[in-house]
Amino acid sequence: MVIPVFNKERHIARAIRSVLGQDRGDFELLVVDDGSTDGSASLVGKLQDSRVRLIAQENCGVSAARNLGIAEARAPVIAFLDADDEWLQGHLGTIARLMERYPECGAYATATANVDSQGRFKYPVHDGIPAAPWEGVIPNYFRSATTNPLSASAVAIPKRVFDSVGLFPSGVQVGEDIDMWCRVALRYPIAFSTQVGAAYHKEAEGRAI
Repeated sequence: MVIPVFNKERHIARAIRSVLGQDRGDFELLVVDDGSTDGSASLVGKLQDSRVRLIAQENCGVSAARNLGIAEARAPVIAFLDADDEWLQGHLGTIARLMERYPECGAYATATANVDSQGRFKYPVHDGIPAAPWEGVIPNYFRSATTNPLSASAVAIPKRVFDSVGLFPSGVQVGEDIDMWCRVALRYPIAFSTQVGAAYHKEAEGRAI
């Protein structure tokens, strides 16, 4: 799995803890530092866990950081998490179940809840996707895309898919993730679970939206 980080000293420990605390421990965690000028990289470097690997690059943006993580990853499937967010318990287990049930898919995702400055969770409802509890192949991703069912903090993509659709678009500041999901959806079905597996912290500083 890949966490891109740029000046997220206040949040990166939470993100990493949420990965290390998952119900499945058979993973490698690549933290790609995108030229941070705060203590983000130092904090990650002090972790004593053989599953965590810190990779550094000059500041080139989130797409370049994710792409470097993809290139360095040894695992056949790559899950993503943003440094300001966190996984909820059971996320990786749900992804593994989706992969087993729908091996033909090009992406696997759980639902993401928004968290406000008071710590309140807002749970998602998505166009064209059955109400919770449900999991399966999204009937029409492009119909559902208006409500953003896929989040960069809750999606996993087989490495072979990047060979087919390409990497994240470097230099794009907003919407680079949606660009990727659309390219995947043009070629592959997408599996989704309404079980909330990630928390998007809207209160975190430096968010694009």
